[in-house]
Amino acid sequence: MRISLNDHDRRIFVPTPHGSPSWHRGYHRRSALERINNRIDNSFGFERHFIRGLAKMQTRVSLALAVMMAMALGHANDGRPGQMRSLVQPIPATG
Repeated sequence: MRISLNDHDRRIFVPTPHGSPSWHRGYHRRSALERINNRIDNSFGFERHFIRGLAKMQTRVSLALAVMMAMALGHANDGRPGQMRSLVQPIPATG
């Protein structure tokens, strides 16, 4: 079956099949900025937002980036460099 790419979403019907070895090679070559953008979209919920106005959106995205950087700095200062990119991994309790 052939699907006309002009009529469908190009993000879904990509030239390289999802999960193939060549797809994995390309996926691992993504830049860090793409990973940050993905985290902002998905983890912080900006993919489906109800924010109106450029100033409000810039403020919310700036706060999300500040939270990400603060969490990374906190993990690094506490000697947990492996958790610097983690948003959901619990921080061990210290007594």
